[in-house]
Amino acid sequence: MRMKTKKAQPILKRILIPMILLTLMEVILLSGTFIYGGTIQELNQNARGIVQGKVKNRSSYLKNEMLNNWSNVSYTAQLINARAEELETEGTIDLDKIGSSSQECYPLVSEISKYLIEMIRSNKVTGAFVIFNTDDPDTLRNQENFAKPGVYFRDLDPDTSPSIRNSDLLIERGSVDLVHSLDIATDSMWKPQFEFQKENPETRNILLNPYEQGLLNTDAKSLTEVGYWGKPHTLTDDDKKMISYSVPLVTSQGKVYGVLGMEITLEYLSSMLPSDELMSGKNAVYLLVIKDEEKGTYETAFSSDEKAIPQGSKLQLETSNDGYQYLDLDSRHMFIDTDYLQLYDSNGPFESDRWGLAGVVKERDITEFSRKILHYIALAILFTISIGIGGSIIVSFMISRPIYAVSKNMQRLNTRKKIHLPRTNILEIDQMERSIEKLSSDVIDSATKFTQILNKASVRIAGFELDFKHETLFITDEFFRIFGEESITTKMLDIHSFQKQMESFDAYKVEESDGYALYKIAYEDRDTYIRLSYSELDGQRIVGVAEDITRTIQEKQLLEHERDHDLLTGLKNRRAFQRLMHQLFAKGEDYLKKAALVMIDLDNLKQINDKFGHDYGDKYIQAAADSFRKYTPQETVIARISGDEFYLFFYGYESETEITKLLTKFRKGIAKEYIILPPMQRASLRMSGGISWYPRDSRHYEQLLQYSDFAMYQIKHSTKGEIGNFDLGAYHSEEYISQNRRELTELIEREEVEYFFQPIVDAHTGKIFAYEALMRGTMPTLRSPADILSLAREEHKLDKIEELTWKIATKTFIQHVRNRRISPECKVFINSLADYRLSNQTLKLIESECKGYLDHFVLEITEDSQANQEAMDVKRVVVNRWNSDFALDDYGSGYNGERVLLELAPKYIKIDRSIIFGIHINIDKQKIVENTISYAKERNIKVIAEGIETEQELNKVIELGVDYLQGYYLARPDGMPPLINKFTVDHIKELNEKMTMHEEIDRDAE
Repeated sequence: MRMKTKKAQPILKRILIPMILLTLMEVILLSGTFIYGGTIQELNQNARGIVQGKVKNRSSYLKNEMLNNWSNVSYTAQLINARAEELETEGTIDLDKIGSSSQECYPLVSEISKYLIEMIRSNKVTGAFVIFNTDDPDTLRNQENFAKPGVYFRDLDPDTSPSIRNSDLLIERGSVDLVHSLDIATDSMWKPQFEFQKENPETRNILLNPYEQGLLNTDAKSLTEVGYWGKPHTLTDDDKKMISYSVPLVTSQGKVYGVLGMEITLEYLSSMLPSDELMSGKNAVYLLVIKDEEKGTYETAFSSDEKAIPQGSKLQLETSNDGYQYLDLDSRHMFIDTDYLQLYDSNGPFESDRWGLAGVVKERDITEFSRKILHYIALAILFTISIGIGGSIIVSFMISRPIYAVSKNMQRLNTRKKIHLPRTNILEIDQMERSIEKLSSDVIDSATKFTQILNKASVRIAGFELDFKHETLFITDEFFRIFGEESITTKMLDIHSFQKQMESFDAYKVEESDGYALYKIAYEDRDTYIRLSYSELDGQRIVGVAEDITRTIQEKQLLEHERDHDLLTGLKNRRAFQRLMHQLFAKGEDYLKKAALVMIDLDNLKQINDKFGHDYGDKYIQAAADSFRKYTPQETVIARISGDEFYLFFYGYESETEITKLLTKFRKGIAKEYIILPPMQRASLRMSGGISWYPRDSRHYEQLLQYSDFAMYQIKHSTKGEIGNFDLGAYHSEEYISQNRRELTELIEREEVEYFFQPIVDAHTGKIFAYEALMRGTMPTLRSPADILSLAREEHKLDKIEELTWKIATKTFIQHVRNRRISPECKVFINSLADYRLSNQTLKLIESECKGYLDHFVLEITEDSQANQEAMDVKRVVVNRWNSDFALDDYGSGYNGERVLLELAPKYIKIDRSIIFGIHINIDKQKIVENTISYAKERNIKVIAEGIETEQELNKVIELGVDYLQGYYLARPDGMPPLINKFTVDHIKELNEKMTMHEEIDRDAE
């Protein structure tokens, strides 16, 4: 009964926490305004803007150098072309062979070397070269290695003053004769010719790309349209990486005989791109990047810091929501800004390669200043919070101190006496103290009056109150006397001793729930029932009432006994038996062990009632009930279910043999019992019963009831006067028949059928002429049309099947037509029983719903018994009114013979499957079909061969001359009306064409 109380909070805490929260909110609002107001973002954007400005300036400088100085080769190209044409005119060189060897090109090379040296000096580049070639570029690209003659000069330091004797130059490539004639030193990696290897594609590109464009663009207005900026590469066996710019050498007649180019080594380029200018004192990198517009990829052509970003690496850039681009390298988040140089003209052959200068800076360095600002803000916030919290503590203490003093004084007071509190000289608190003093006085007066009222009440009742907050107890004087304890003095108790005393009564609890307990205590030679009701108030107190409800419990027990017991016999009634059985079965097999449920039905009770009256009938029932008690163990559950029906449940036995012995004893004992009927004649007790065994027959109570009832039913209708065991085989047989009957009733009432459609095909064209509607049941066991018709015949419900067939089949057909699953030109064959007619109500319904389609219906007569003349007359009237037709089904099967054919005069005859099967190998069947067709054609009757399942059967019936075809070979019945496959249609047409051709041959022969 102890309650969980929520710990109260002191007033100091209640004042202090809101003030601290208010301080924190003010700090958060102030700092949030600064941080999230855009100031930090603005600082970061300014830092990025500075980097972008420096990249832009350096990009402009680099672009100027690359376009106005380095790639300014047009004048040199004119000089070389002019001199080449002069030498060719003189016959000194042959431009068609100039690329074949160093000897062929030497006269020209010796003349133009001075032009290349002048270009190196004037353009401030680290190298200049001419490569001669007259071979096809595609042929050279497919070769593993090839060499070309030419000349290559290099100046590793173009910024220094040039030497008059060219001692600052090196020859990288050139023939031996050229080296001797120029008196210029050769590099350690000097070679007489240019060697091009397949593994260095960029080295090849400086020759092949501009050379190829010179061939393709002979009408180019300037060399810049066909010039090519080469990506970083090296000469063969050389370690100096460089970028280059090369243009084709083209004579005035359009003959391309080589390329002219210049180089800038990456070492020299690094001196022009000082990365420390991007961000002072920080690691930053200048990149020369090439973006492939077609692939969308970025490649590094130059890096001012190879360790940070290696040259030639592929870059994966990400664009943020604010439009900035970033690069992630080894867990480093880098800001990158790219300014494109526009080295190529738009629509040029190499415009997809966009060269650009990129500055890369760590994002952490970009945001360093803003992070410092945030750090200072955090220090300011901590200082402000410290000052605010300190002030809040002081103010809260000053406010709460008087209230704390009042609280301590109240805790010391005795609440059973009227209280007086010292004043604090605070107006509001003093007013509250006066109110508390008045309230205390009123409560004591009310409690005294309540105790006096309880003592004078006629019902034994008492109350209590536990105040956990103030550790006080209020209890009436009679409280423990209700529990039979006269010696306990309530005035000496406190909360803890009261709870301990109540715990001593737990042994007497018989029922308990939330806020309620029922005690059963033996007192003065009788059982006394005490109800304790209690509830929590304000989470701090418990109030409760103890009441003597012995009389109420006794009245309730009497009512429950009358509710659960049969008044005549005193046995349990059906309701009590079912409740007890559910309780027992819930305990499971470990508790029930072996058990038997016996259903007893008294024999001869009706005769006794009719002959001697119901008083003697009641005596007969009472005698049976007494015998059941007498000859069964005490723990056996016995109940009277209805007038002459009883249930006995034996449980808790180790084997069925034990129960069988008890039942044998039971039967023998019952056989001795009797009652006296007028005039002084003995009437022995006779009864029939059925036994179902647990767990052998079932583990479920409801199923055992059903089984024992069935077993008793079997005895009552056979030997009578015996008690027999349940027979599962007999039960299933009877149950299956009953199930089918129930399903037939449900099928008819709920219209649980559906209709499949099988096409009837024109035997000449292969087109679908009609569909036959075939019934399918949707019940669990009753699905076959044959089973449905057979059971309906036994139950005399064929008329309902006829009604159901026409209602559902016509409705389904119309739906398919409207949904364009069946052609509006098609007919539908619907089975109709010969000896049953449709009601006028059903006819009106069909004529209303199927208006416009009534002439599409064909009544297919299927009855194999004697046709009802009246029913057939009605069918003829309906057929005439609808302008429809009859079809005779199963012709030749023995059901529908010549007599029915003559009486019905149908429009269609359907030859039975039994005749069509194997007709291609049976002469007798062929003769029957020939005679039928001959008879039908004389009377304009159409013949349908149904049940065709093979190609041989199809060929034969077409040969014999049937009009229509039906069977699995053409299409199986389906809920979605099937179509005929094209192969079958073509086969039917081909057969007819062959037959027509043979007939024409036979006529010509005659």
